[in-house]
Amino acid sequence: MIARSSSRRQWLQASACAWFAGAIQRTAAQPRPLREMQIHKVPELGLAIWVENQPPWEAELSQTSGHPSFIVQSPDHHHPPVVMTYASWPQERVSDAQLPPVASSAIQRASQNFGLNLAQARTVSRSAAQYGVLSGFEGQFVGRVQGIAMDVRVFVGQTSGRFPVALSIYTLEGKMGHLGEVLRRSWGQLAYLAG
Repeated sequence: MIARSSSRRQWLQASACAWFAGAIQRTAAQPRPLREMQIHKVPELGLAIWVENQPPWEAELSQTSGHPSFIVQSPDHHHPPVVMTYASWPQERVSDAQLPPVASSAIQRASQNFGLNLAQARTVSRSAAQYGVLSGFEGQFVGRVQGIAMDVRVFVGQTSGRFPVALSIYTLEGKMGHLGEVLRRSWGQLAYLAG
């Protein structure tokens, strides 16, 4: 009886190993299809911005703050709802040594725009981050938009020798963890326009 059970167990293990090996080979042989993206060349920002296109997200250039920004919003029935903003200063140059205090100041101001008071804004921690060609710093916090608690991430960075860029993304509180792929496909592909 023990020999029969041992023999059956070995057969099951060998079968499982063969199936897993076949599954791995099939997965390796079939690369993951690329998602179609919208690419917006925004001369006012000096940036090429990648935006989700399955389904298409809304994107527009805004001048409401007196400084151009590019605003991207998920479609109405997308869960979780997402808003991303892009801003840049093509005429400015910030040395690598000046970037940390500039980023800290920008993250603090942004957190106040999302409803944090000055004392709360000062406690938002800054950490090094990189998205595509941009290296810089980001802060994450819970802010408020129209009275609703939102997870917010603000990034300020640049390619050394190029102009600074500020990015923000916000979604419902507790949902930022669902946006890793959106960030990889959009912020991770952000590029400076030539010239």
